[in-house]
Amino acid sequence: MNERELFEKTNGRTLSGAYCFAGSEELLKQQAVDRIVALLDPGFADLNLKRLKAPEPLLLLDALRSVPVFDALCVSIVTDYSDDEVFSGLEKLRALDTLFAAQDAITLFVRRGAARDSALVRLFKEKNRFVSFDALDEDRAMRMCMRACANRGVRLDRPEAYRLVDMVGTDAYRLQNEASKLCDYVGSGGAITDAVLKTVVTASVEFEIFPMLNALLAGNKKAAMRMLQEALRDRNENALGIASFLEGRLKSMLIAKELLEEKRPRAEVLKSIGGSPKAAEMTLKNAQKFSVERLRFAVAAFAEINANLKKGLTDEENGLILAICQSF
Repeated sequence: MNERELFEKTNGRTLSGAYCFAGSEELLKQQAVDRIVALLDPGFADLNLKRLKAPEPLLLLDALRSVPVFDALCVSIVTDYSDDEVFSGLEKLRALDTLFAAQDAITLFVRRGAARDSALVRLFKEKNRFVSFDALDEDRAMRMCMRACANRGVRLDRPEAYRLVDMVGTDAYRLQNEASKLCDYVGSGGAITDAVLKTVVTASVEFEIFPMLNALLAGNKKAAMRMLQEALRDRNENALGIASFLEGRLKSMLIAKELLEEKRPRAEVLKSIGGSPKAAEMTLKNAQKFSVERLRFAVAAFAEINANLKKGLTDEENGLILAICQSF
């Protein structure tokens, strides 16, 4: 089941039985849970909503068999559970079918992050009751921002929406916060311009530092060091934060390079890199400029900054500069 099908079933009040939610986009996942909880009569919600953390199979079975009190529906939310313990426990109780049998009860198995392959997950998928809330692509992220602004009576055109996503990334939580700040700034009836974006939006480290990284990868160390000084002085970026970002990018490049040398398919390499599609493509392209040995050396140079700080051999900024000079 995809998010749209879930949304339609929620609006149509045709959900029943158990569903499994997973995926990296936590905001959209939580919004889906909230929409389902909102189906309960507010006056009796305390009686008809259960939150079960790592429940024993018998307690879970009791929740699956619950009946609503003074309402047409009851909802149970299960978190921090073990797929194997749930599956084997219900299997021993001969109650796996009970997961999907209720007509007036909804049970949500909610997992942070992606779900691993397991008998429980396969069972939910077979029943078309597994919903994966995956990271937004740029187009969905833009449409989400435009819709959020429109709901506040604020105009956000597509070019500015693209700029906002470019500055912030595709994480829904961050985008929601930045869109809210922008709407507060311009007010109802206002329009978000490029100048407003520059004034209001807190750009991600990735957006701020990628130009510097690109300059380093292109061999333009002078321009890169100028950008670094601007970031440290004018944008109040933390030297260790920048070092951590660069170390992470180099690690991703190392992973990509090692997979490329193993002749892995391009799609598999991009998936292993993770992050936004745009960043993954850039990482893959840059990885091809270096050897595995060079990338391993660079990762080690940035990882060593913290150790040198603790030994009193350098301060944050000089440690960062030294690592850059050694690596590029």
